[in-house]
Amino acid sequence: MRARLEFSMILLLVLAGFAPCASGQGDPCIRAYGAASVEQFWRDLQNSVVVDDRARVVEMVGFPIKITADGRSRTLRNKNQLLAYYNVAFDAKVRGFIAKQKFSELFCNWKGVMIGRGEIWINTGGRSSRLRIIAINNNPPWSPQDN
Repeated sequence: MRARLEFSMILLLVLAGFAPCASGQGDPCIRAYGAASVEQFWRDLQNSVVVDDRARVVEMVGFPIKITADGRSRTLRNKNQLLAYYNVAFDAKVRGFIAKQKFSELFCNWKGVMIGRGEIWINTGGRSSRLRIIAINNNPPWSPQDN
C-alpha cells in the first residue's frame, strides 16, 4: 500500500512538472537545449561576471527584461538601459549565485535553465534559437541569510 502511495505521489509530481531530474549533461531537459551550448553559455556568463565584463554579460541578455529597482519593477528595453542599472540587476547576491553555480547542479524545466534559486533564467528567446538570459530576479522573496 505504501509503495503504491509513493508511486502515485511521484507520478503526480512528474505530471505536474516537478520531477526530480538528473543534472548537467545527463539532464534530458538540458540536453533538449543542447547540453554543450548550455554549458558554454553558463561558463561564459560565470567568467564574465567574475571578471566584471559588463559588456559581455549584457550581450547575453534578451530584451526586454524586467528587474527590480528602487522597490519596483522596471522593464529595460536595451543594452544601454541595462548597463545603467547593471549594479542593481546584477547585485552582489546575484553575482554570487552565478559565481558559485556548478553546472552539475543547474535546474531545468519548461521555463528554461535556472541559476541559483531563480535569480537568473536562461532560455532561447523570440525567433532565435540562441540562448539568452530571459529573467533577472534580483529581488527574490527570500532573505540573504538563506544563502
